Amino acid sequence: MDQKLRKLQLTELELFKKFKVFSEEHNIAYYALGGTLLGAVRHQGFIPWDDDMDIGIPREDYEKFLKLCETCSVPFEVHTFRNDELYIRYFARIEDPSVKIKRTDKITEEISSAWIDIFPLDGMPNNIIMRKIWEKYILYRRAMYRFSCFDSVVDVNKKGRPFIEKVLVKIGTVFPIQKMLSEKRELEKLDRALKRFPYKNSNYLVNAMGAYKFREMFHKKYYGDGRWYKFEDTQIWGPEDYDTVCSQLYGDYMTPPGENDRNHHASEVIS
Repeated sequence: MDQKLRKLQLTELELFKKFKVFSEEHNIAYYALGGTLLGAVRHQGFIPWDDDMDIGIPREDYEKFLKLCETCSVPFEVHTFRNDELYIRYFARIEDPSVKIKRTDKITEEISSAWIDIFPLDGMPNNIIMRKIWEKYILYRRAMYRFSCFDSVVDVNKKGRPFIEKVLVKIGTVFPIQKMLSEKRELEKLDRALKRFPYKNSNYLVNAMGAYKFREMFHKKYYGDGRWYKFEDTQIWGPEDYDTVCSQLYGDYMTPPGENDRNHHASEVIS
C-alpha cells in the first residue's frame, strides 16, 4: 500500500476516534455511510485505496453536534458553510491539518486537510407520491447549489454519469451560470428544503448530499437501532442491515471494483 495514503488513513482513524468519544459523551447518534460502511463490512477497516471517511448523523443530532462544536472545546477542526466563509460544501467536515491532500478532480485544484465528511440524515415524506415529488425538488435545489460553485465542487470528468447529469455538466462548463448565482443563497435554500420533513416523524431517511444521491434513501428499518462493526483497531456504529444498504449502493459489494475506478477523489497526499 502507498505509505502516504496509509498515513492519511491512520490520521483519519485517529480523527474518528476523537469524534466517537465526543459523540458518546454528548449522546450524538451516528452511522457509518458509503465507503466507510463498505470498508467495515468487506475489509474490517478502510477500503485499501480510500482516502476519507463518511459519517451520517440524524438531522436533530446533526444540529446538536454543530451547536456543541460552537460552544464546547473540541479536539478537531470543524468546518461548515455557516462558520467558515471559504467553506462552500453543504455538509460539515472535521479536519486534522497535520496532513495535506491535493485534489485534482475539479476545475479548481484544491488543497485539503485530512478530513471526515459529516452528513445530515434527513427525513422524507411518508406518502409515496409526495416522496417522489420532494425527491425531484431536492435534486433541483442540489443542482442549483452545485451550479453556484461549479468550478469547486463538480468533477467534470467523473465516469458513469447518467445522461441528464452529463447534459447538466456540459451546460455548467459552457455557460457562466456560476456567476449568476450566490453560493450562500443557494446553500440556505437547500438547507430549508432538506429540513422540511422532520427526521423523527419520517419512515424514510436520506443522505441527499452523498455521492449516490437518492440511492442513499432507505426505510428506517434497515438502519434500525444500528450495530457495531470492526474498523481497523476500533469499532464503528453502522446500519443494522448492512446487506440491504450496501447492495442498494454498490450491487455486488463484496467484489472490489477495477483498478481505474478506485480513487474517485483523484487525490494525492502531499505532506
